[in-house]
Amino acid sequence: MRKRKNRLFTIVSVLLVLVLVIGAYFYVSYVNKKKQEAEEKKSSSASVTVTNFDRNKITKIDIKHDDVHLVLEKVKGKWIVNGINNPSYFDQDKIDDIAFSCAQMTAEKIADSNPKDLKKYGLDNPKSIVEATLSNGKKVTFYLGSETPITSTYYLMKKGDPKIYVVWINHAENFTISPKKLLSVRIPEIDTQNIEYVKLVRKGQPTIEIKKIDEKNKQDNELKYYVRLWNLLQPYSQPVGVSSDKLSELVENVPNFSVEEIVDENPNKPEYGLKDPRAELIVKDNKNTLHLYIGNNMNDSLIYCRLAGSNMVFTMASYKLDFLNTLKPFDLIEKFAYIVNIDYVDKIEVITKDKKHTMILNKKLIKKARSEEEADEYQYNFTVDGRKIPEDTFRKFYQEIIGLLVDGENDKKPTGTPEVTMKFYLVNKKVDVMEYIPYNDDFYMVVRNGKSDFVIAKEQVQKVLKDLEDLVAGKYKPPED
Repeated sequence: MRKRKNRLFTIVSVLLVLVLVIGAYFYVSYVNKKKQEAEEKKSSSASVTVTNFDRNKITKIDIKHDDVHLVLEKVKGKWIVNGINNPSYFDQDKIDDIAFSCAQMTAEKIADSNPKDLKKYGLDNPKSIVEATLSNGKKVTFYLGSETPITSTYYLMKKGDPKIYVVWINHAENFTISPKKLLSVRIPEIDTQNIEYVKLVRKGQPTIEIKKIDEKNKQDNELKYYVRLWNLLQPYSQPVGVSSDKLSELVENVPNFSVEEIVDENPNKPEYGLKDPRAELIVKDNKNTLHLYIGNNMNDSLIYCRLAGSNMVFTMASYKLDFLNTLKPFDLIEKFAYIVNIDYVDKIEVITKDKKHTMILNKKLIKKARSEEEADEYQYNFTVDGRKIPEDTFRKFYQEIIGLLVDGENDKKPTGTPEVTMKFYLVNKKVDVMEYIPYNDDFYMVVRNGKSDFVIAKEQVQKVLKDLEDLVAGKYKPPED
């Protein structure tokens, strides 16, 4: 009996010891895990120093990536590039920023303290190799690897240091910079969705000038009557509406402008053709302005250029500017002979040699707009020669009148008696007079308020006159859409 008790006591004791050992193991594991998590948290929250020295001690930076080899050297306190000893050609601030990446680099974290496989970090064949030489002859070399799974960070190593760092994209961009981005000339960035002004002056061709209408401007406010966003101010005798699609086609080329090479600081040399440039282009958005002078061709593929306010002569690929040579004002405009919003018209008179028709557009305000997002609401009453016309029918005929489209430019002085005259009496008491004077057997000169820039096919105008007679007689059939 006593032996059984001793044996039971022994078993219990062993079990207790085992429990204590297992408990101690899990406790130690728990403590170690928490310690590791704390270390990882501390490591992830604090930046890691890769280099820390005075960037002004750097005298040379050698950058190799893809097919690019850049040698940045400091000469008399200024940076030059690839031996071109003209510091003003190069963006000194940008090169200083590259030097800062070399001298004061911090990493987001250490990805691997003792890497066994460089390939998975893109460091077996680095994207870029950068070597900074200091004034004491010491060299600091960096190897840029691939982008990490976390956006905007890259792997990087420093020569003599086994660790792989994770650095921000700004260092990667500095270490893979293109030669063009080191040039001191910067083509202003233009937002093609917010164009406000365009002007193109060319030798031997008409000047093109386009301005966005600002309804808040008192001078521009009434231009909203004419259903347009942009005015072509030149070259015609009076402003003409600009096609939104055609303007977009014009300005979409501008963001492609880029500097190929800076060649001189004296734009007055005859070979550049910039003292009396063959073309001048101004494009403004709601923030920036591009003002470019275009000179002679350097060769078959490059052309000399200069930005306003700068003496730097640079080259640009000529194919990027070719569209300016062939641009025609007539291609840019809305082709409407005369278009005005019906809400701003009180009366229309159509006068021919034999007849005069009068259209009255009466409207009564039934709801005033309460905000800029809303519009006033009206009740309309339309009559032609005293005969009441249903609203839908009249609106469809009105679309015919304002839908007359010019067919080309007029090269004659408007003389002679008009065969057709249309007078539009607007709500601001202004009267716009449209006269159609024979140009030849097939076309009329379109004369607006005494000035003529365009011609229109006679058959268009005659069709409107016929439909007007049908409208008066109650037989009008609107054109099919």
